[in-house]
Amino acid sequence: MMKNIQVFTRFAQYVGSTAAVMAACFLVVWLSNFFFGDYNYGIIAMMGTFMLVFLFGMAKSDVESKARQARWAAEDADRKSTKRTMLME
Repeated sequence: MMKNIQVFTRFAQYVGSTAAVMAACFLVVWLSNFFFGDYNYGIIAMMGTFMLVFLFGMAKSDVESKARQARWAAEDADRKSTKRTMLME
């Protein structure tokens, strides 16, 4: 029963965040139509914003991945340099 409540809670969070994003997109399109007379400007602005957020996410992921790989390589080198002897040796 507890797992069903957790699933429903997560589902409600997803539905709520989707509704908030849809409302924000509608607001941007409506405002671009109100101020500029054409809703396409709002769509272009949203696409550009999403593209920049995506590119920032890719760059951040790449930097974090390279730092993580360097840390793991250092840990592996440290582990290999401090060779542990077996109990029987």
